[in-house]
Amino acid sequence: MNIDPLVFVSVRSQQGSQAFKDENLSYPSRAFRESPSHHCYQRSSISLGDVLTMSASAAATDSHDPLKDLVEEVFHEYITNEMPIRLLHITEDGEKIRVQLVDRDFVRAHFKEKRVPDNIHADFAEEMIVDGEEREDCIREHVKKELKYAILSHRWLPEDQEPPYSQMAKKPTEVPVGRGRGWKKLQHFFRTAKDVHNCDFAWSDTCCIDKSNNLEVDESIRSMFRWYRNSHVCIAFLSETANLAAFRLQEKGKGGEEAVDAWFERGWTLQELLAPSQIKFYGANWTPLIQGPTNDRNNRDSKVIMEKISTLTDIRMDDLESFTPGIDRVPEKMLWISRRRTTRIEDMAYSLIGIFDISLMIAYGEGNRAFFRLMEEIIKRYDKWDVFLWSGRCSRYNAALPDTPRSYAAGCIETLRDAVDRAASYEFGDRHFTLTNHGLAIWMLLLDVDVEDSYLTQDVFRSSMNTLG
Repeated sequence: MNIDPLVFVSVRSQQGSQAFKDENLSYPSRAFRESPSHHCYQRSSISLGDVLTMSASAAATDSHDPLKDLVEEVFHEYITNEMPIRLLHITEDGEKIRVQLVDRDFVRAHFKEKRVPDNIHADFAEEMIVDGEEREDCIREHVKKELKYAILSHRWLPEDQEPPYSQMAKKPTEVPVGRGRGWKKLQHFFRTAKDVHNCDFAWSDTCCIDKSNNLEVDESIRSMFRWYRNSHVCIAFLSETANLAAFRLQEKGKGGEEAVDAWFERGWTLQELLAPSQIKFYGANWTPLIQGPTNDRNNRDSKVIMEKISTLTDIRMDDLESFTPGIDRVPEKMLWISRRRTTRIEDMAYSLIGIFDISLMIAYGEGNRAFFRLMEEIIKRYDKWDVFLWSGRCSRYNAALPDTPRSYAAGCIETLRDAVDRAASYEFGDRHFTLTNHGLAIWMLLLDVDVEDSYLTQDVFRSSMNTLG
């Protein structure tokens, strides 16, 4: 404790006003404070209890732990900014499973009760990590590891068979049995999340978003890629795939037993495939495609599954193993979404927000204008010519842009990929192109070519276009 040298304290014991002394301390019976302005002395007298209180207060101030404050701050910020608005809390009562729809405050209190911030603080107090951003990043990763929740990726059932947000109870309630395929799917999801992946919380897009609240819908769509990425595990349910053998038979463009599972043909499941750090695939009867001690919770490292997915989706293996979002390889990423479909037209654009790591206002009802706005945002930060490597119907809002992502899938895929690779390596040309109210503003090099044979002229034109492509 820091003592002002001008302050002397008189301590009265319970026995009287005699000065309190021990072998180490001696306090005079009177205290005087010199007033700097008047050079006078003021007398003060306080009790021993007051001195002890002052000492304890000063000791607490001196023992202030900035690391503990940082852990608490990161803990609260992570729950507020990186986790879903609502989660389903899973508890078990014997063979019964109960769920409760909870908000972020409940999640915060749950992990505080488990002393997660205290345990993280104890771990980092023993580690020698430099102060600053490195320490904060390490703490954030530790928080993410502790705040586990499972997230569901699935194909929605038709005709409103999925249990909605309004049917989720705000207190622990047993999951109903025999009330339809939607509840049965949720029951399997909850039990798998709890028993197999050791998660107390779970999230599903069908029942954890209040779709009557436009602000919540907007935040959920903008944040969904991040929510899938931050999950402990993504449980991907392939409702049309019996087992691994059936999965390996699937081929693009085939029917019957060889037909591709609908999960690989929906727009939103593209980011649900790429975003999670851990993903586990389950077949129609809720048995994992890969069983046994290996790949218990993660199929990212399963070449059998990932190589097949690469064939079905045209996504490269390195992206399937570890995907980094960003505005790059635009034609290739558009190819990924080109064969997929969404119920709402706008979702073809909204489902790409996280993949390209851009911000886009959500406005259902705008139709294809959503994709035009997406392309506008991409071009603001993208300067490679391969963004114009498309053919087909142009956008009604600007003729330089395609109407849909499907325009990037024209022609042979191998040729398209080769063209993308070559176009990305070009270092010449105008890279400051812009969209204007008259279309595309870009500097081009025009060459005069004298050719008599009209057929030869057409061949040269095709060759030059292929070179530029």
